[in-house]
Amino acid sequence: MRIWKLSRLAPVALALACLGLATTASADSAGAQSFVEKEHGHLRKLVDADAPVGEINSALSAMIDWEEFTKLTLGNPCPKDVVTKCVNHWDELTPAQRTEVQGLLQKLVEKRWRKRLKETKNYKVNYQWSKEQSDASLAKVRTEAKDESKPKERPVTIDYLVRDKSGNYKVVDILLEHSSQAKGYYTQFHDFLTAKDKGYPFLVQKLNDRIKEREKEESAKK
Repeated sequence: MRIWKLSRLAPVALALACLGLATTASADSAGAQSFVEKEHGHLRKLVDADAPVGEINSALSAMIDWEEFTKLTLGNPCPKDVVTKCVNHWDELTPAQRTEVQGLLQKLVEKRWRKRLKETKNYKVNYQWSKEQSDASLAKVRTEAKDESKPKERPVTIDYLVRDKSGNYKVVDILLEHSSQAKGYYTQFHDFLTAKDKGYPFLVQKLNDRIKEREKEESAKK
């Protein structure tokens, strides 16, 4: 699975499972649902109004904890049910490297989400918190996105894992058809960082290459 093809559905409802975060407080499912509805609704309005890229990216950052998401993609903590032997690569990186990877990953995901939000802006989205959550520190908010112009098509179901820190909600991962985004990235990053003749420079190169590809696609559509 290539780093840039985790899923075409990721940004339908805003993309970014963290099933092992340790916090003492239980997540407030009702509050998490309200948070997702509010932030996602705001993003849909921005996309509908063709708002500047900067405004859309700021709205995404209000919803997603980019640092926590990046940590998960680098094994801190390790995503649940990782096939390979899990390694905490985050702690292996220098502060400068952590900042670099987070910035590149955020930029890549932002581009993908903006593209998909535009493609699916006419979808009707329903929200509900899910009881199918084994980690009490997180709330799972389920969204069902439906293209009303195609009533026979089944809705796209995406689960958001939301962490609550004293009323400060943030999305830390999403599940696409029960598959964790963070886990998918971790599998790729682990390979880049540990395979022979690869390593950290290779990871940065792959991220930069994909960002450039996305920028070319955006320029071609203008």
